[in-house]
Amino acid sequence: MRTDIKNSLRILATCSTMLWVGQGIAADCSSNPANPNGKASKLQNALQQATNTGKPLRLTGTYYIGTDKDATDGKQILKGINVTLRKNLIVDATGARFIAKADLDGDLFSFDTKNNDNVCSNKGQLANFSWKGGDFDMSRAKVSTVVPITRLTPAGREGNDKTADALSIRGVVNTTNYHKLNELVIEYINFYGTRNNSDPFYEAGGDSGILMTGALKATIRYNNFYGVRDAAVYLSAGGDNGQFGDHFTIHDNYVERAFDGFTSKRGADNIVMRSNVLKDVVVGLSTKSVFRGWQATNVKIRDNTIDNAMRAISLETTNNVTIEDNEINKLGDVVAAQTSNSQANFNAYSDAFEGISLNGVQGTNTIRNNSIRGITGSSRESSTIAWGIVHRSYEDRDTKNINKTNNTFSNLDKWSKYL
Repeated sequence: MRTDIKNSLRILATCSTMLWVGQGIAADCSSNPANPNGKASKLQNALQQATNTGKPLRLTGTYYIGTDKDATDGKQILKGINVTLRKNLIVDATGARFIAKADLDGDLFSFDTKNNDNVCSNKGQLANFSWKGGDFDMSRAKVSTVVPITRLTPAGREGNDKTADALSIRGVVNTTNYHKLNELVIEYINFYGTRNNSDPFYEAGGDSGILMTGALKATIRYNNFYGVRDAAVYLSAGGDNGQFGDHFTIHDNYVERAFDGFTSKRGADNIVMRSNVLKDVVVGLSTKSVFRGWQATNVKIRDNTIDNAMRAISLETTNNVTIEDNEINKLGDVVAAQTSNSQANFNAYSDAFEGISLNGVQGTNTIRNNSIRGITGSSRESSTIAWGIVHRSYEDRDTKNINKTNNTFSNLDKWSKYL
């Protein structure tokens, strides 16, 4: 009888240990991912368990993420959250809060592709990425080394890492072209980069709100970004020639006080930016050429509202553009609290404020039904230079084949400026 009891206890203890492992102590390939409910020290394993299995994960609670050495209280971890993307990742973080501690130097969340990774038989499988909800506070984090205008980083906030994004998803290993990321959807998140709701972008912590490379399709929608040191959303093609990453759609988002609002880089094609609202941004909506000669093709920018920008819409080395039904207001007004300088001093191209900048744009291009308004009732009305639509060559490409119809302009120095 006693022997049977002892054996039963041993079996129970073994099962309990296996259950505990399955609840997030060590990620495996079959267990259901468990909600850490505010324990940051268990958050990384919970997310790894979710992508190991492809099973949905619900996150609740408040998580403090930083580089503290002591993780015994369950509220602190040794670094940011680093997860290898394997199978689908499906996360509902509605109501959860993720707060970067003052010593966080790097990404808050980093989801990376590991070359030829074959854990849980994921090698060769494409993964979908779905993230819904959550508040991300980067206001106290260190600032990365690659943000725009590093001289403006406040003393004591300088980080050593080249990336410090709230959500960083890298879907391809550029050096080997090992590709993992299929479709990505991020929605209903709130990003806070500054401690106060009036601080300019260069007072923000971290880097970008969302950075993503290499998705074959990406949708960013219904998100809010307040105070961003670099870009609210930075979507990039990946691979050694930018061959992974097209069909990016960014819609119905809100941004205020950012250097970049929404930008796509490295030659992604089929980009749509629509129905977004942006206020107090250096650059609002853009495509950017990081590597000379890489071209973005088929770009549609529609129904956006952009107030207080130095360059509201800016396209570089881009083909087949449609820009229509956008409202650009207060062009020439104060951006990033630069009241002492009437020039567009953060504009990389000139000292003028520019509504729509076409830089090396070719193909078949339509610019129509846009409203571009300067400022009135302020001394800046006469002291600033504001241009509506700007044409300039870029990377030895002339801007040409631009069809402009039914655009309206007011309080500008030039409706159209050719450089």
